[in-house]
Amino acid sequence: MGDYQTIIAEVATILSEKTKIKRENLKPDLHLEESGLDSFARIELVLAMEEHFGIELSDSEAADLSTVDDVVRVIMSKQDNAAG
Repeated sequence: MGDYQTIIAEVATILSEKTKIKRENLKPDLHLEESGLDSFARIELVLAMEEHFGIELSDSEAADLSTVDDVVRVIMSKQDNAAG
């Protein structure tokens, strides 16, 4: 389980590997659509996040991810639920 800053740094690294956006340009309010993710790349991103963080997202949770901040918050929530 990590804090917000740690998780957002890890998410930014993974997202930068899946897009052409430099890691330092990935901000919490960046919309995933603006990052250049098509539907296939979005699925790959979700799978990468699940594997990296050891979580599982439902289809509806994955569909609700709009921004980088949304991704971080759902990861934190999943980790909190697993710990508690």
